[in-house]
Amino acid sequence: MDYTNSKSNKILIFENVCKTFYTKTEQTEAIRNLNFEVAKGEFVALLGPSGCGKTTILSLACGILAPNSGNITLCGNNDASTKNIGYMLQRDHLLEWRNIYRNIALGLEIQGKITTENTDRINTLLDKYGLKDFAKHYPNQLSGGMRQRVALIRTLALNPDMLLLDEPFSALDFQTRLKVCDDVYSIIKKEQKTTILVTHDISEALSMADRIIVLSHRPCVVKQEHITNMDSYATPLKRREHPTFAKQFDDIWQELNV
Repeated sequence: MDYTNSKSNKILIFENVCKTFYTKTEQTEAIRNLNFEVAKGEFVALLGPSGCGKTTILSLACGILAPNSGNITLCGNNDASTKNIGYMLQRDHLLEWRNIYRNIALGLEIQGKITTENTDRINTLLDKYGLKDFAKHYPNQLSGGMRQRVALIRTLALNPDMLLLDEPFSALDFQTRLKVCDDVYSIIKKEQKTTILVTHDISEALSMADRIIVLSHRPCVVKQEHITNMDSYATPLKRREHPTFAKQFDDIWQELNV
């Protein structure tokens, strides 16, 4: 997919962003002069060593944290907290005492946005992604993969400008993970959502992302960027069969271990 270089097409811009955490006795520099951009409709993966600051980047992007210096622009606005961002965590965090419909409606309920239009959107998403018959079920009646699908639809019900996925498949076994990657990827592409995925899994990043940003050890900077160029293969599972997949994997592996 072609993403233009014009700033008007960029939904997120990090410019010389620095973040340091302070305690009474020490300081930890997490991010140093970080620069990257994400285009509207793009699927970007962040790859880096454990503890390098990937989750901190997501927290900065959505306004949970503020940078010590540098600029973060989201949809042309420097105030990330004013934008609608969907954040999907490692665990699904479904409430066991609420049925699937009420779990999906939770974010809208908290924001006081339970309107006819939004309830129609929930029903459309349930029907579109195979959960209509499970609307009155409870989370403990669903498989791990279905729970993650519910968690994603709960996020999409808010109609976010951008999705942030923080290792959303890490709690799943390998076979389920492959299937859920396909499900989540299909939903994101159909909904045409700009997405940033944080993962430790090179294969997962390659199979899902349009572009991979390789990060350094802390303090985090961008080491390298890769355009995956595998759009002709329709699903993450099929992408693993792409003739360049193994070579790209090896290149990224080397960069992460330098």
